[in-house]
Amino acid sequence: MSDKPCLGPIAGATVLAPDFDATIAAYDRYLGYRAIATGRIEVEAAGAWGTPAMTGRRFAVTRPASGDATWIRFVEGPRVPGYKAMTTHGWHSMEIVITDVEATPGHLQGSPFVHIGGPKEVGTSGFIRAAQFEGPCNEVLYLTRILKDPSRPYLPTAKSFIDRIFIMVLGSRSMTAARDFYTTHFDTKPNVDRPAVIGFFNRANDLPEDTPMQICTVVLDGQCLIEIDNYPSVARERPRDPGALPPGVGMVSFAVDSLAKVKLPFIAPPRPIHGAPYDGRRVGTCLGSSGEYIELIES
Repeated sequence: MSDKPCLGPIAGATVLAPDFDATIAAYDRYLGYRAIATGRIEVEAAGAWGTPAMTGRRFAVTRPASGDATWIRFVEGPRVPGYKAMTTHGWHSMEIVITDVEATPGHLQGSPFVHIGGPKEVGTSGFIRAAQFEGPCNEVLYLTRILKDPSRPYLPTAKSFIDRIFIMVLGSRSMTAARDFYTTHFDTKPNVDRPAVIGFFNRANDLPEDTPMQICTVVLDGQCLIEIDNYPSVARERPRDPGALPPGVGMVSFAVDSLAKVKLPFIAPPRPIHGAPYDGRRVGTCLGSSGEYIELIES
C-alpha cells in the first residue's frame, strides 16, 4: 500500500453561477443534470475553503441522468470584471462522457451553451471524439464520446446521453510543475505529454489558430483523469472577488482514501461537514501549483 493518498474519483466540480436560477434550468433542460440538493453555503464549508464571502450563498448540487454520484455544484455569485474563459490559470473545463457527440451541436442549438469546437477526433486512436461548448457561467464543457478500448481501461463509457465528469482540465503556469505536484503528493500515474492545437484557446487569446500547446494527463482512481494544459505567457492570473472562490470552474473536489496521508498545507484544518454533498465526511482544501482550489473529501 502506498504511503501517498489515492486521488480519485473526481467527486465533483464547483461552478460560480452569476445567473443562478437560469443556469440550474439550463443544465436540467439541455444536459439532464437534475438538482438533488439545494441550500445555502454554511460557515463550515466556507471556512474549509478559506472563502468567508461564500457563506450564505445559494447552491445546488446536480447529477446526470445516469444517476452517477459525480456532481456539479453551482454556487450563486456575481460576474467578476475582467474574467474570460480560457485566458487565466486554474481549472477551466469539465470533460463529460456522452453517447453521441454528433448530436450535441443540434441538441444545444438555441441554448445558453455556445458551440466553440468540434466534433472531431481526439488523438489518433479513433476511440475518442469530442465537441466543446462554453456554458452560461463562462465554464467550458468538453462533451466526449468514448468507444471501449481495452488498451485504455482508465476511460469510462457513458450510461446516459450526457453522463458524468471524467476529466478536469487545468490551465497551468507550468505543465511540468503541475504534473509533478499531482504525482509527488498523490498516488497517481502520469501519461506522456504531447502537443495539441486547441483552437478555442487560441481564438480566446488572439493567437494564430494553429498555435500548438503541450498537454499531458494524470490518471486517477475511478476512471478519472486530470488534463494539464501548458498555458503560454499570454495567460494571466484569474481575477476574483475578495474572500470568494474563483469565477468559472472555481474548485474541483476529489475523493481521497485518507486525509492523514496528505502532506500538503490545508487552508484550514480538515473537518467533517454535514449536508450535501459531504454527508458528514471530513473535508480539507489546499491549493495546487497553479493556484487551483482542490477539495479533498475523505472516503
